[in-house]
Amino acid sequence: MASVERYGPGEEASEYEPGDFILTHRNRPIAAMISFGQARRFRAHDAPYAHWSHTALIVDGDGALVEAEATGVVKTPISKYKATEYHLVRLGPEFGAEGRKRAVDYANTQVGVAFGYLALAGVSIYLLSGLPLRLMRRNHQICSELVVRALQAGGLLTDVDPALTLPADLAKRFKVRP
Repeated sequence: MASVERYGPGEEASEYEPGDFILTHRNRPIAAMISFGQARRFRAHDAPYAHWSHTALIVDGDGALVEAEATGVVKTPISKYKATEYHLVRLGPEFGAEGRKRAVDYANTQVGVAFGYLALAGVSIYLLSGLPLRLMRRNHQICSELVVRALQAGGLLTDVDPALTLPADLAKRFKVRP
């Protein structure tokens, strides 16, 4: 069973298990667009999930992340989120060592791939209209697509469409509220 730990500004987890992931809220133009669109779809009881505008996969025991940024998929230290709130989703023992390895291997192979601006446009249309439009280019990803595809490589979330999954969807799935 997955568990969730909150880390506020100035706080940082002390242990990391590769294959787990974080959810955070960012104050950037793309994040604002994601939050706006998610708020249109996640309402009433589900509204808090729309808070999350970014996600990243933990890829080593020191807390290194692989994440899709506006400049492309990069490997960064989790310490870059120390000044903000993030929630660490610990997937627990049901996500075994082999699955975690496959998830991390997938994420690491994506470093250097371009950001999925076309995919973001498709997801935006989906959020605003409900039309499941999948616009994408090979080897271009948004943050949630990257995390979902990595977890799928490890055998999790096989029922989820990575092209239409956003941070709020992951938050709802794992019950991550701000």
